[in-house]
Amino acid sequence: MLAHELISEWATAQRPAVIFDFNGTLSDDEPILFRIFGELFHEHLGWAMTQQDYDSQLLGHSDREIVEKALQVAGVEGRDVDWLLALRKKRYRELVAGDNPIQPDTVRLVQLLAERGVPLAIVTGAQRDDVRAVLESSPVGELIDVVVAEEDVTRGKPDPEGFVAGAAQLGCAPTDIVVFEDSVPGVRGALAAGMRCIAVGATPSDELTAAAPALIPRLSPDIVEHVLSSLRRHRQ
Repeated sequence: MLAHELISEWATAQRPAVIFDFNGTLSDDEPILFRIFGELFHEHLGWAMTQQDYDSQLLGHSDREIVEKALQVAGVEGRDVDWLLALRKKRYRELVAGDNPIQPDTVRLVQLLAERGVPLAIVTGAQRDDVRAVLESSPVGELIDVVVAEEDVTRGKPDPEGFVAGAAQLGCAPTDIVVFEDSVPGVRGALAAGMRCIAVGATPSDELTAAAPALIPRLSPDIVEHVLSSLRRHRQ
């Protein structure tokens, strides 16, 4: 199915709502994360992680799961997961402080949805402090009230727990929601929760292409422009 067709179906829902993944989707920060994790794992675990390693084994999982998986791959024992996460958090905040990773087209998309009263949420495997660090310096920060982060769930993606929690906080049925995701675990989690899902990626992997009902290269206003009149009626 084409993404525009999926969006047209979504716009006819009783109360259309949107859930965004954070890293790599709402926030264009996967290159930053790859750099941070690569440096962290090389320095403290002796693991020279490649882009293929990251994409195939770690992408889409929570920060804690990524660190735990890296410890397994590197065969290192005795390293404190929380300590490594704290180092990762500090470095992330330093890198995003002067260059917000939420792109202008993404900002405008969020603004268009908010203007029409569409409920908005983030469901992510990232830590809440990371999400807030980015949102606080972006115009979208005041438009997205619901954030389900790594600390809020017991099971990360592809388990649907986070998406179900996000729907409950929005007060919307899962069938009213479209999810934007950039990873296979995220797509699978959204679909398992009974939501529509569109994958976001300029060069999607074969696995992501196979898992996703629809694909777009990036988040931008044109994905919803053809249904804005319908969304306006829903608000009324």
